[in-house]
This record gives sequence, C-alpha cells and structure tokens, in this order.
Amino acid sequence: MSTEYSISVDWSDESNFGKWQNIGQETMREFYEENPKEAIKDGHDVENGEVTYLDDVLARWDPMMNYAYPLVCDPTIFDDGKERIIKVCRDTCLTVMFNDDEDSYYLALCGGGMDLSQSIALAYQILESWLPLSLLGAVSKQPELAVHGKAWLGMAEQIRRQMRMEIARLRDANRQWGTNIREYKITKAKRKANKPA
Repeated sequence: MSTEYSISVDWSDESNFGKWQNIGQETMREFYEENPKEAIKDGHDVENGEVTYLDDVLARWDPMMNYAYPLVCDPTIFDDGKERIIKVCRDTCLTVMFNDDEDSYYLALCGGGMDLSQSIALAYQILESWLPLSLLGAVSKQPELAVHGKAWLGMAEQIRRQMRMEIARLRDANRQWGTNIREYKITKAKRKANKPA
C-alpha cells in the first residue's frame, strides 16, 4: 500500500544496508536473549543449542515490502519505548527502522498480504497513540482483516475517537473560515459604500 504517508525503500538494495538500522530486530534480539521463556511463548525455542537459530528467528523482522512509514517521534525516548517496540514486533507484521541519513524512525512491513492497513494502524497506535491523517481514512473497516479480537476492537475504537477529534477540529476551522469570509465581505462592502463617487 503506497500512499502519501509512506516512502518507497528497496530493502533488497545493498546500498540501503548502511543507511538503515533495524531497531525492532535489535530490540527483539535483546529481549529474547534476556527472556528465553518469552521466546518460547512466541513459539521460538532459542535455547536449542544452535547459535544461528536466534538469527533465523530474528529474520522474521526483516523488512519485506518496499515501503517505510514515517514516525513523528523517536520511540526510544519514552520510558516504555522498548516495551512499545517489542509490542509492535510481537503483535503486528511490522518492525521499527532507523534511517541514519535522516536521523528519523519508520515502520516497515515484515510480511505481505492483500491489505495490511489494520496492522500499520495498530503499530502507529502502539508507538504514537494516533494515526497520520492520510492513513486515518484508509484503514480497512472490515472486522479482523489483519488485526483480531480485542486488539481489533481497541484499534477500531481508537480510530473512531481520533476521527471524532478531527471532525470537531475541521468543524471549528470551517466555522472560523465562514466568520472570516463574512467579516471580509462586510468590510469590503463598507469600504465600497464609503468611497467617494
């Protein structure tokens, strides 16, 4: 899904390798190494004696689709930043990437599908609590297309809350524009009426 809220990145292009850090993958490596029981909960036995096994597990968070979705904030600045990144990696098909050239963070898809807008929305909600406006109206409304159960319901309710806030903001802006237009017309009419003939 390529829209104005994403940029195109060819993750297979070797010239991009030095520009990007996979923060989600690094965070999951640290998390699994410190908490092997959590890895087992996720279906990965990282203590099976094979050194490369953890690398194979972590390949799950390699970016696949050629898009990156910009984050407004650095997710690591929050007190619970690592937990948020882990939640994105565990609960969605996305990872968090850092662009060294731009000094900015992005979300990247680690899996494919017909419509992953719900997963992208959930990842934004986990990391930033809100969605970019251009994504807000583009998220699939089909229940449980990519996000399921309570996570889908929570995501859907948060989208509605944000939409109501945007509607109120736009309604206020529309009112202000209307007031300014009326005042402008009145001022113009008075000037025209007061002009000497």
